[in-house]
Amino acid sequence: MNFSTITKPQPILKKIVVLSALFLTLQTPPVIGEILTTDTIENIELEIRRPDDDTYPLIIFSHGMGGCPADYSGIQGRLANAGYIVVAPKHADCISGSTTPDTPWRTPEKWTEHTNNNRRDDIHTVLDALPHSKYAQYIETFKQVGCAGHSMGGYTCMGLSGGWDSWKRIEINSVALLSPWNKPYAVQGRMSSIRNVKTLYQGGSKDRPISTGLIEPNGTFDKTKPSKYLQIFKRARHSSWTDGALAKRFHEQMSYYIISFFDFSLKNNPKEKLEVLNSQITELRFEH
Repeated sequence: MNFSTITKPQPILKKIVVLSALFLTLQTPPVIGEILTTDTIENIELEIRRPDDDTYPLIIFSHGMGGCPADYSGIQGRLANAGYIVVAPKHADCISGSTTPDTPWRTPEKWTEHTNNNRRDDIHTVLDALPHSKYAQYIETFKQVGCAGHSMGGYTCMGLSGGWDSWKRIEINSVALLSPWNKPYAVQGRMSSIRNVKTLYQGGSKDRPISTGLIEPNGTFDKTKPSKYLQIFKRARHSSWTDGALAKRFHEQMSYYIISFFDFSLKNNPKEKLEVLNSQITELRFEH
C-alpha cells in the first residue's frame, strides 16, 4: 500500500510541477466531436456520449441538484473521447430546476436512504435496462461500471457504492466524486459501508464547506477505504466542474485525473498517473 500527501506551495516541487505540466500536455487526449445521443429508456431521459461505434467501458454520470447533464458537456465529452461510453440520466430536479433536497442541506444527520431516492431509482432502472437496449452493443461489460457525479451527483454515486444499503449496485467498482455532497454519510458513520470500490475525490480551494470537509483530519477522505485519490484545485469553486465560462479553465487538468482514475479502475492501466502533481493542484493525496 502506498500513501502520500503532497501540498503546495513547496519550493522543492517547482521542477515537479513543470514536468507534470509537460506530462499533462502529452497525455491528455484532445477534445474532438464525440457522438451525442439523447434518448428515453424506461421513461428516463438520457444523454449518451461515446467516441464511435466500437465497444467501451461504461460510466454513469449523475448531475448536480437543479442541474442537467448538458451542464457538464465538457468533462463528459473528454471522457467519451478517452474511450468511454458515458450515460447521464436527467434526474427529476433537472426537469424541475429545483435545488431543494427532500431533507434540508443544513441537517445532514437527518438524511436517510429515502432522501431523494428518485436518483437511486433512475440509475437502478438504467443499469437494469441497458443490457437489453440498442446501446448494449457499445458497452464492453456490465460487470464493472464507473460512476461519476458532481455535488448531489457525487452523493448519488456514494449511495450506489454502498453509502445506503438499499442503493448499492455491485457492478459499480469505481466512483469519481466531484465536490460531492458527502456530509450525510460522514456524520452518520456510513463511510465504512462504502467498500470494494476505488474512489476519486476532487475539490477546490474556494469550494467551502464541501472541500474542507473532505480534507480535514478524520474527514471524509481519511474515512474512505483505499484505493483512494484526492486532488484540490487552486481557486476552484463548487461550480467549477460545470461548463461555466470561468470553470472551463480547470477542465483539462480535472479531466486528466478523472480519465487516469477510470483508466486504472476500468481498463487496468497503470496507477502512477494519479501520483502526478499538475500545476493547478494545491493538494494531492493517494493511497493505493
